[in-house]
Amino acid sequence: MSFFRLVMSFWILHSEVFYKQVSCLSVSRYVDFVEEGGRAVNVRVIRNKTDPDIHWTIFPETGSLKFRKTPFGLDVYAPENSKVDDRKKYQLIGTARGSGFARGPGSTLRPGKTLVKLRFTLLDNDGIAKRLLEIGGPVKFTVNHKASPHRTEYILSDFNPEIHQDWEFSPVKLTFQANQSGSAIMYARPKEDDIVEGTERFVLSLKRISNRMVSCVKSKLVEVIDDDMLGVWSTWYPVSDCQRNDLGKCSRSMSRSCKNLDNRGLSSNPHCIGPAFKQVKCICF
Repeated sequence: MSFFRLVMSFWILHSEVFYKQVSCLSVSRYVDFVEEGGRAVNVRVIRNKTDPDIHWTIFPETGSLKFRKTPFGLDVYAPENSKVDDRKKYQLIGTARGSGFARGPGSTLRPGKTLVKLRFTLLDNDGIAKRLLEIGGPVKFTVNHKASPHRTEYILSDFNPEIHQDWEFSPVKLTFQANQSGSAIMYARPKEDDIVEGTERFVLSLKRISNRMVSCVKSKLVEVIDDDMLGVWSTWYPVSDCQRNDLGKCSRSMSRSCKNLDNRGLSSNPHCIGPAFKQVKCICF
């Protein structure tokens, strides 16, 4: 037997030792977007122990989107940063790890073969934002829905799960039944409150929920300029005459007002620390 035939016979006899076939691989996730500085998105990976290990990469390579392994798969997340991420679409790619050979009509797996591709949208909270007064708005989102075999809902939300404390949405939810199409407009308006918060940044996003998948249709970066501000007290106004109350006690009252510190005008809502009214005892005649 020639040396060439000897080598080929060895390769054929031992190729099955290196060959690994995927018998059970299931990859699922319920969200296809990742919010910068927000919660991680769980990717559940189910496979048999005999299946090949999966090597995960993010394409294109970036520091804006990362992942970490968990006992049940992966967590995909976007660390908080201060740079504007120009690219918004990324792929999480899973390939067969290790070397091996595949032979036979039913052998489809080769070294480095791509097994999984998941697309993610990165919701960046940096960059130029639309600026609104706390008493301003609204922010408008146009929904153009194409008919789908599944019931579909649209909602507006932000990274913060307590977003409804800061914003009011109209309508709160938009629903299209299966095989129904249509267009509508959804509005988001900041709520007026009496809390000094300063300027706050939000990433309002239009979410589509269909067939147990939550997708981001579009997002808008918004800064809300707080009209609540720390003010300064005026001097106490002249004390009132001594008056007897219903309990027969006599007192004089004094009051003062909270004023704007920098004259921001009618859009401001100043707040001062301390009482605006007090009483002092006196003798009634």
